Amino acid sequence: MFDWLRSRLKGAASTQYASIDVAAAVRQASQLSTQDKGLAQDEFAQGNQQRESLHWEAAERHYRRALAIHPAFAEASANLGSLLKDRGALPEADQWLTLALALNPQLGPAYFNLAMMRIDQARWLEAADLLQWLLQLSPNEANAYYWLGNALTGTGDGAGARKAYAAAVRLNPSYVQARWGLVMAQLPAIAQTEDEQTQACDAFARELDKLRVKLLGTHSPNGYLAVGAQQPYFLAYIATNHKAVLSLYGDLCTKLMAIWSKKVGVPAPAGNHSGKCRLGIVSAHIHSHSVWHALVRGWIEHLDPAVFEIQIFHTGQLRDAQTEWAQRRVHQLHHGLGDWTNWAKAVSDAQLDVLIYPEIGMDATTIRLSALRLARVQLASWGHPMTTGLPTMDGYIGAEALEPPQAAKHYSENLLTLPRLGCCYQAFGTAPGRIDCSAWGIQPADRVLLCAGTSFKYAPQYDVALVEIARRCQPCKLVFFHSESQTLSQRLEQRLRLAFDAADVDFDATVAFVPWQSQAAFFALLDRTDVYLDSMGFSGFNTVMQAVECATPIVAFEGEFMRGRFASAILRQMGLDEWVAGSVAQYIALVEQLASDSGLRARVKTQMRDRRQALFGDQETVAVLGRHLLRLCSPPPGEITPPPGGGLSRGV
Repeated sequence: MFDWLRSRLKGAASTQYASIDVAAAVRQASQLSTQDKGLAQDEFAQGNQQRESLHWEAAERHYRRALAIHPAFAEASANLGSLLKDRGALPEADQWLTLALALNPQLGPAYFNLAMMRIDQARWLEAADLLQWLLQLSPNEANAYYWLGNALTGTGDGAGARKAYAAAVRLNPSYVQARWGLVMAQLPAIAQTEDEQTQACDAFARELDKLRVKLLGTHSPNGYLAVGAQQPYFLAYIATNHKAVLSLYGDLCTKLMAIWSKKVGVPAPAGNHSGKCRLGIVSAHIHSHSVWHALVRGWIEHLDPAVFEIQIFHTGQLRDAQTEWAQRRVHQLHHGLGDWTNWAKAVSDAQLDVLIYPEIGMDATTIRLSALRLARVQLASWGHPMTTGLPTMDGYIGAEALEPPQAAKHYSENLLTLPRLGCCYQAFGTAPGRIDCSAWGIQPADRVLLCAGTSFKYAPQYDVALVEIARRCQPCKLVFFHSESQTLSQRLEQRLRLAFDAADVDFDATVAFVPWQSQAAFFALLDRTDVYLDSMGFSGFNTVMQAVECATPIVAFEGEFMRGRFASAILRQMGLDEWVAGSVAQYIALVEQLASDSGLRARVKTQMRDRRQALFGDQETVAVLGRHLLRLCSPPPGEITPPPGGGLSRGV
């Protein structure tokens, strides 16, 4: 059993414990006197009592004393690991839980707690493995099935996730989070065919309708517990208009949260304040993250502190130099408040004039808060670039360059469009590192065609385009990235391999999947890249802006919705419209043209260097946003009027 753990539970803890002679610990324990075993048992029992009384430090002391006496006391090791996990001492918790299972493979709670740690670490396969072992011991544990569904969702195994959620519901029909998860799991992370995506949309709408009946009827008192447990995140990667179904989803979220709000007595938002405009920003990404770099940092840096009193509600776990920079710039940064109910109280107590959610759809706490009315004016933005469907959102902050004509039809919110790209993005100025492309099978003669999007951005209907590009541009390497957990990128790799084999194009000769890179290494790869291939259907923004910073030639595919138009908007802002494709055939032709002509690439690189500065540090977009916010502080919701310098249109 310990060998099984060592092979699967990879990490610092497993490495440290790999050298422990568990058999020797067992022999030592077998030589203990009855009195010593009794003392260890007494310490263990006292630890349990102290833990039940919420006396964490005392409980920890007793568990450690028990283990000092009895080094092979598996239950004490498991309970100490569980306690340390709850207190945030994760590396040591990992050690004790791993050791507990090595000593006694029948300890169900140790499997569960270790699985929860693996889920937090996005080590989905290991989490699923642990939960499946637990279910062999406790086959009727609904909670284990629910979390197995979450873990399998992380691996991209939608069918397995649906089975796990359904099993949880069968065992516990009132398990509203499992019912919710079953609906969200209708959407595949990495679809294998275009038909699978289409059918997934239909299944999601159908199951959502069933869920609404259950949660607004039989399970309405505790239905709010399901909101945000999982989210329809992968719907955004299916390039159709999801306004109707997301409006149903948003309506359900809002009604369920309203039941909770009425129950606990959340006060109505405060009226206007004299003096500064009180602005709140709620995000789990107040650190070096795509949402931060694209949107929030520019707001924090350039909204006038003499006019705006900004409070940030950083609901995520990570803190870094960007977090500390933000804390110094704003009136107050809230962090580490724990449960979402604490966050709801903090936001409500702030009595804000305007509340902005840079993204809604990527974080559980954010969706719960955004489904409440915590400020008189509430706005969403394109950190997750799709309508929220929430009736609690009064407006959606977009950008003129990103939106197609008639864009208002895509939103349930009022669409507020800022000038140009609508953000004040700063160049990184990162010096390229050193990379060894030969380690990835990239030869000096290969044309490097970089496909830098995350795996779920590559929809199956565009595989034929990638195959044809590889056929026409040889010698070449289409370079993709493996995700950190690799499970999703492996599914993409398997699908692409089938498409290449079917077209008789050598996959291994023309495609490389490389490890996720540091930014310095990514910049070095951009310098080596001949053509950056925009991901069709769901475009890149931050990665494309980094390609612009490195003057890497880009071919963009202009999609129907904002989420498919980031790269095309960026190129058009530089006057490089000729590298924007309106069809798959044109996209293939443009990539071939640019890849095959080194002189043309050199001219494009020069043009990018000459024109790119206009894309960075666009403070005027933030000034226009500020004027919008001041205007929004005055009229009640529904009577929003735009100031000069940006459009506002109502969703249909």
